[in-house]
Amino acid sequence: MTRRLLFAALVVSGLLGAAPADAQVNVTGTWQPKIWTIRISLRQEGNRVWGFGGQKDFWFRGQWDGDRLVLVANNFEEKRKDRCQPRGVFTLSGKTVSLLDSIWFQSDTGRTLKGPWVRLSPDPGEATPYPYATELMYCGTLLTYELQFASNADTLQGTEWPILAAVGDLLKQNSALKIDIVGHTDSTGDANANQALSERRAAAVKQALVSKYGADADRITAKGSGAEQPIQDNKTADGRAMNRRVEIVRAR
Repeated sequence: MTRRLLFAALVVSGLLGAAPADAQVNVTGTWQPKIWTIRISLRQEGNRVWGFGGQKDFWFRGQWDGDRLVLVANNFEEKRKDRCQPRGVFTLSGKTVSLLDSIWFQSDTGRTLKGPWVRLSPDPGEATPYPYATELMYCGTLLTYELQFASNADTLQGTEWPILAAVGDLLKQNSALKIDIVGHTDSTGDANANQALSERRAAAVKQALVSKYGADADRITAKGSGAEQPIQDNKTADGRAMNRRVEIVRAR
């Protein structure tokens, strides 16, 4: 597998039954995707999952969404901040945490690959914080699934959002930085309603950044794209889960 193919949203579904409010499966451990050559270290805290692969040049982060785990994967190196590779989408499903079937949609080529993920060990190795700020500054976008809403709602779920804490700190440290927050929905329901909902969700994320993390509201733009920019097929439940997202974009 070439290093060109690196950014992913990973959906793990159907593990040991339907998920309650708290994730029912803890995916903490070391994983080996059969369609990839790197081993991946994942940690889970509540519904949030993060980790790394390779020589800490592949990074993974995300959160449970009902009975699916949606993970973003990026390829960048903190020591070499001059590159960030193209992006793709993973979906994983299975009945045990030790073996998961996967489908990988490569957004840069349009190809789809299939193959299992195997958990080699429940030990994820060393604890490593996720480099949100590095990703935003050198990839330009934080495609997030850590920011979740109930169906048809615009109130952020939870009370703590590490990804927003990191963005808030970065805005304080870099007075020239401006960001756009873009809400996206799946295509279920009325298009106009989806557009309005995506705008309200983006506004809710901006409000959390300002009120909870002290960000400067004048340097944050909130807008919505409704269902107009899908990254996967809205005909499937996994695709719809990937399309429901908020993007934090470094403004040019």
